[in-house]
Order: sequence, then C-alpha cells, then structure tokens
Amino acid sequence: MNKNELLNLLDDTDNLAIEQFIGSNESKVVVNSSFQSVEYDYSWIDKIEETLVYLDNIIRNPKRFIMQEEEIVPVEKAKKISQETIKHLAQHTDLIQDVSEDGTITPSKVLNVNKEESFDIYENRFVISLLNNLNYFFKLRKEATASGSYAKKKRIMTYDGKTKLGSDEIKITLNMETNSFEDLSGASSSGESVEQRLAKIELVVADFLKTPFVRELANAAPVKSPIRKTNTILKNPNFQKALELWEFIEQYDVKDKKEVNDSHEKVDDEKTKNRMDMAFFLDYVILNESDSNKTFKEDKINRYALRKLINDFMINNRKYSEKEFKKILTEEFKLAHEKELKTDKEIIKKFKGLLKGYRKNKQDAFAYLR
Repeated sequence: MNKNELLNLLDDTDNLAIEQFIGSNESKVVVNSSFQSVEYDYSWIDKIEETLVYLDNIIRNPKRFIMQEEEIVPVEKAKKISQETIKHLAQHTDLIQDVSEDGTITPSKVLNVNKEESFDIYENRFVISLLNNLNYFFKLRKEATASGSYAKKKRIMTYDGKTKLGSDEIKITLNMETNSFEDLSGASSSGESVEQRLAKIELVVADFLKTPFVRELANAAPVKSPIRKTNTILKNPNFQKALELWEFIEQYDVKDKKEVNDSHEKVDDEKTKNRMDMAFFLDYVILNESDSNKTFKEDKINRYALRKLINDFMINNRKYSEKEFKKILTEEFKLAHEKELKTDKEIIKKFKGLLKGYRKNKQDAFAYLR
C-alpha cells in the first residue's frame, strides 16, 4: 500500500471517528522477549593446530637406538662371527674345543651378538602418550562444543482490542513472533569455520595414529606426569612444542562455556500500546474498504437521512410548493458546496497531518519491535 492508497482510505474518516474508536478501545498488549547466547573458548583448537607440524616432524623422523643382545650358543647355531665374537673367544679359551696343527681353532661355543634398531626410548614413548591424550582430549572437546557458539533472540507480542464505533463492535486478536539466530563461532584467519578446522585436526591425528612408528610402540609403557626433562625434550624445538601441548591439555579448564539467558515481559507499555491502538484502527479502515457492500449501505443511509430531513421540514412548512422547496434546497446546497470547497484544502491538510503522524508512529513501532 502506497501513500496515496492509505490517504484514500482515511479520506472518509475524521478525528472524531478516531477519537471515538481509540477512546472506546479496551486493549491490552504484552511483549515477551528472550535472549540466549552460548560462547565457547576455542583456544584449544589454536594450540593443537600450532603443534601438529612439530608432531609431524617427530613422527616422520623418530629417534632410534641400537639394541644389542649377547648369547653364548653352540658354534653351529651362530648366525654371524663378529669382532665381538673373536674377542670373547680369546678371553674365554675354555670354549675352544680343538686347535689343529696348522693353528686352526675350532670352538665348541661362541658369543652370538644380535643388533636391532628400536624406537622404545623415553622420548618416543612420551610422544605416543601425548598422541593418545590428544586424541581423547579432542573427542571430549568436540562433543562438548558440538552446539557451537551462537546467540538466539525471540520476541512475541500479543495484542487484544475491543471497541465500538457507531453501530459497529470491533474486536481484534494479534499474535506476532520473531526469531533471530547468529553464529558466534566465526572463522579463523584462513577463513575456515570451526567445523572445517575440527575435521582437519581429526584427520591429521587419525593419520598419526596409523603410522608404523605409533603401531610399533602401541604396547609400550605409557608415560605419565611429571615428564622427565631430558636433553632432547628440553633442547629439541619439536619436543619443546610437544611438551607445551602436553602441559596445555593437563591444565586446561573444561569450564570454557559462557552462557547468558535473559527474558523480560512488558505489559501495556504506553508507547507500544498507543501505536498498536492506531494500527488496530488502520486495520478497521482496511476492513471497511474491502467491504463490497459499503457503497450500497452508505447510499441507503444517506437516502434515509435526506428523507427524514425533508419530512421534518414539510411538517412545519406545508405552505411551500415543490418549486419553492427545490429553490430553497438548491440555494442551500450551493452555499454548502461553496463552503466545502473553501475548507477542502484545510481538511486535506488536516488528514495529511494525521496520516503523517500515524505513519511515524507505525514506523517507530516497527523499529521498536526490531
């Protein structure tokens, strides 16, 4: 509806009608507002992302040590004769079985030395324990923050009005509800959402746990706090970052959720009530305008009023002929019409002022509801 259409609706309405409508109105307006916000601390995501590259360096190049096993075995079971075997035999001549004329020595038993590389050192077991702790911590935090950070606002307005204008009894019941939702999780500096970052971390950690390095130490004794500050852990940049993550997880405060719940109710707020009363009146005007029988009813009422006026005149003025009566009626109609023309601009100005005030009140009302 544009301005001209609204003006046309109000053309047949005067201030007295509005005053009677509003003055007789028994109305009640109730506005309920509720607000809820949940915000999580996502610093743990930052810390994990920061450390993943250092853990990757360790896992790709794990520390090894040579594990040596020595065993005295019959000479036929010896896998390899090494320098250690010869030195041991020289020191333990009782293991010599025979010496031939050409000096060939035949031992009965020899020292067998097995050498194997192993990952089972403290620093590596520390990393395995860290990965297990990280995986458990990550799953807990992901589940706890599944709802994400958000803010929700809900507003409900109910309006009931009952009034009378002329012979019309008018009633209205209005229920209006608005809901708004805002995601407070935000995005990282790279533009990724929290969900995308979590998915990436989950994938990388799962890949770490599938590496041969981790599988080989799956049954190794786990490391527990306090962590031994070996030279490697203290001086190697990769292990330094791993230790920082260990301590971060241990000291993390799980109470990282900030929640706000607020609600209030306004009953018959004067400003809101006045504006809704005016909106009620506008609805009534629109309803009347949509009535297809309105023109017929108005014509019928006008004819009835004119007939009553003529009858009352003729009762006290029987001496007038039809011609004389038409002359008087024409003169009076002309005077009334001229008067109407003179005041037309003032009336239009008055209605425009009324319309302007109404529109402002309506805009204020909508602005308030937002």
